[in-house]
Amino acid sequence: MEELQYLATWVKEQHAQEYILTWLLTQPGLWWSNGEVYQAVSQKSGKRLQEFVKKSKQGDLFQGITDKIVSDESWDQIAESLGRLMGVYQEELVKLQDQGRLQQTPRLSVPRPSPTSKSWSNIDVQQPLPDPNTDALTGL
Repeated sequence: MEELQYLATWVKEQHAQEYILTWLLTQPGLWWSNGEVYQAVSQKSGKRLQEFVKKSKQGDLFQGITDKIVSDESWDQIAESLGRLMGVYQEELVKLQDQGRLQQTPRLSVPRPSPTSKSWSNIDVQQPLPDPNTDALTGL
C-alpha cells in the first residue's frame, strides 16, 4: 500500500498542473457563472485561479503540489486549458440539447386537403411547439 501512495505522490508532483486542472474540474459551482473558478476562467485570470486553489485547504500534499506551480504563466496556462475544456463541454451540451429537442418534437405532417375539399377547415389543429427556452433534460 505504501508503494501505491508513493507512486500517487510522485505522479501528482511530476504532473502538478494536470493534477490541479483535474481537481478544478471536480469543484462544485464550476459550470455556473457565479462560481469563482468560472469567473477566473472567463477572465483568463491565472492569478485569480491560483488564489482560489490556495484558499481551498486540501492538506499538506495538495499544498505541496500548488507550491510547485510558481510561475504566473503556468497558472495562466491552467486557466486557458480549463477554459477550452469548459468550451467543449458547453458545445457538447448544446448538441445534446438540440438532439433532445429534435427527438421530442413531433414531426410536422399537415395533411393536404383532398382535391374534392374546397377549404382547409377540415385539417386537424397542430399541437403547439415546445418552448425553445426550456431545458431539454428537465423540461423547466
